[in-house]
Amino acid sequence: MKKIFVSGASGNVGRLVVRQVIEREGFELAGGYCRECGEDLGNLAGVNPVGVLSCSNLREGLSGSGADLVIDFTHVSVLMEHLAVYAELGLDAVIGTTGLSEEDFYRVQSTVEEKGLRWAIISNYGLGINLVMDFMARAKAFYPYVSITDRHHPAMGNAPSGTAAMLARSVPEGPIGEVQSRETYEGVLGGKIAGIPVHSERLPYPAPFSEHEIVLGRQDEIIRITVSDFTSDIYIDGIFLAAGRISELPAGTLVRTLSEFN
Repeated sequence: MKKIFVSGASGNVGRLVVRQVIEREGFELAGGYCRECGEDLGNLAGVNPVGVLSCSNLREGLSGSGADLVIDFTHVSVLMEHLAVYAELGLDAVIGTTGLSEEDFYRVQSTVEEKGLRWAIISNYGLGINLVMDFMARAKAFYPYVSITDRHHPAMGNAPSGTAAMLARSVPEGPIGEVQSRETYEGVLGGKIAGIPVHSERLPYPAPFSEHEIVLGRQDEIIRITVSDFTSDIYIDGIFLAAGRISELPAGTLVRTLSEFN
């Protein structure tokens, strides 16, 4: 039985995770961190009380929980602080909070190796996005032109989305299609991530809707792939795939894509 502590337990994804921990075999709810202190986590998740109360002090809540694993869906503004606590307590973690820079990831990698931890920090646990990444890895050698657009509601915390950045970084090295157009307005051809142009649209879509469009091109042929997500439920299978398998990884491992669990 794996004991799970949920950080961000009252958030949109956090409530789903709490419900799944309660319902799935092989998992036990050890505790949860959120702004609402002393609330039954079952009530916060919209199900029957479970007798496990929320806390608003992360270190104190974890220290008394007996947790084997943390699942974190909070906010990038506090994530590095949270990771420092998980490292201090020697806890493995599955993290869906997005927005870390490459410099942040360098520091995280060093911490994971030094402490012998197992952390998954994945921008999108949706199966669709991860399957598309597998396809892109195979197709890029034949399609030198790649463009990525992410679409979210105006309250989205970062632009581009962590998913768009993950998609761009997942494109294997290879020939890059030449664009002769000169930008007369900076950035109109997209911000470059790992050499791939990425565009972000922020329009009044109803949260938590998100959409990512990947376009691959070669001479006389264009492939368009659009992944539209309408609820956060689509992340659950990927989250619990990671949660179930993370303890099998070698100590000192940082995972950044879901495919690394296959």
